[in-house]
Amino acid sequence: PRRKKEASGRYARRNHSRPCQTMQIVSALLGGTIAALGGSSGINMYQSFRLSGQNQEHQPAPAKESRRRSLQTARPILGQYISSTDGKICAPSDKSVDEIVSDLQQLRRSEFLELWMGCEAPPQNMKSVDGDWNGVLLDNNGILMTKVSEFLTDALFGRKFGKWNGKAFHAGENGGGVNRFFSRSNDADSATIQYEHKFDCRVEASRLDRNRESLVLRYANYQNRLSPWHTMRDEIRVLPVKGRKNG
Repeated sequence: PRRKKEASGRYARRNHSRPCQTMQIVSALLGGTIAALGGSSGINMYQSFRLSGQNQEHQPAPAKESRRRSLQTARPILGQYISSTDGKICAPSDKSVDEIVSDLQQLRRSEFLELWMGCEAPPQNMKSVDGDWNGVLLDNNGILMTKVSEFLTDALFGRKFGKWNGKAFHAGENGGGVNRFFSRSNDADSATIQYEHKFDCRVEASRLDRNRESLVLRYANYQNRLSPWHTMRDEIRVLPVKGRKNG
């Protein structure tokens, strides 16, 4: 009986150890995920800070020219959007909208920031951006942060309707707009557009690209103070097409 009891005790101890091992594995996975998210977020912040410093107006002209040339040679897609004559950012005139969007989707986050910082804010009257605009989510420094962005934007920000689909702007003295979402009840081919999350907007100084302006979107007037979107701020700039006026 004693041997049977001891054997039973050893079996019980082995069974009790399995939940502990499972918890250790789960804890390790969670810790790894949190560390990866923290590292990726840190990289994003560093990229934004570094590029902001590079794009200051007081940067010497030779440094700007050297940087432009290095971008044109080392990054072929981005290089297509940098004018060889004056170094300004513009989309090639022979590309369609779909081709331009496809190029943007292939850019890494750091490359897109380079492009964005070379663009300009729309005119104060906002007539050039008035109306509905389709939108897509771009790379956010690798698959992990990109998936996080998709979850935050589609599952949380678009909780009532689903997939985010861009923004609609209303030009006027009191400029504003609203976000667009696909209806959950329809597939992408037959989806109806729903509108949620209004914002105020106006052209003002950029926080990311100091000494220059962006179209700044604020949500505070349409969100309660506990909402995660209450303090959200978007900055938008216009990518001009070579040879065309931008309103």
